[in-house]
Amino acid sequence: MSSKKILILNSNDNVGIVISNITKGDVIFLNEEMISATSDVSFGHKIALKELPVGTIVKKYGVPIGVTTTDINPGDHIHVHNIESLYMKQYTK
Repeated sequence: MSSKKILILNSNDNVGIVISNITKGDVIFLNEEMISATSDVSFGHKIALKELPVGTIVKKYGVPIGVTTTDINPGDHIHVHNIESLYMKQYTK
């Protein structure tokens, strides 16, 4: 596998966007680092690029989009099951 499976939108992002379906165990190379997918991740979804302990701000586009609700490991699928979105919070204040 290669980094062509994911798109990193900003150098400050801690998630990548899957641009080609990933299967559990696929290895993705990011510069000199390597991550292994811990589950299948579908096109358009996010995958963790690094360890994200509970309470960590998730960054996509270089901006906060959510906060982790569980500990997340590199290669984990990131979605509503392990982050709380910050998108709607800005509109409810």
